Amino acid sequence: MLMLSKLNNILSRVLDFPDLHTAVLLTVSGELISYAADINRPKDEIRVVVGLAGEVWQETREQEYGMVESEKFGRIVVVPIDDDADFSDGANEDDTENKPVRQPLMLLALNATDAVDWEDLQEKGFVVAAHLSKPLSRFGGLLKVKPIPPTPSALSPTSVRSK
Repeated sequence: MLMLSKLNNILSRVLDFPDLHTAVLLTVSGELISYAADINRPKDEIRVVVGLAGEVWQETREQEYGMVESEKFGRIVVVPIDDDADFSDGANEDDTENKPVRQPLMLLALNATDAVDWEDLQEKGFVVAAHLSKPLSRFGGLLKVKPIPPTPSALSPTSVRSK
């Protein structure tokens, strides 16, 4: 069973007020799972961070992490949480065209002020992601987002009906 209270406890331990003020666990599709933040921070702001993190991940997943800076929300780093065993399938490393797209179990977003260096924020994110990957990998089959197959109409030209 996935214990949200334990996840929240882990996320809370990452925080370093006032600079590193928010840690968010979200799905690859952008759904909020758990978060830890300053108690005075409105949940609407957390939802905005989740939305930004999801967008950043979609745009930067080839780099295996994402970063964005906002005037209002500060620095946000997004790192994947996954089971690396899924990606050691013996495929040719040089064959980048046929390499499967990395689909993590979940995403971790850390939100901080500009007083925190990008490298420190990224490093902390990867450490926490590695810590969370083992317990979350037990739920890998349930957490992974399955790719959506293309619809038949997208693959073939539309037929013209005659009257």
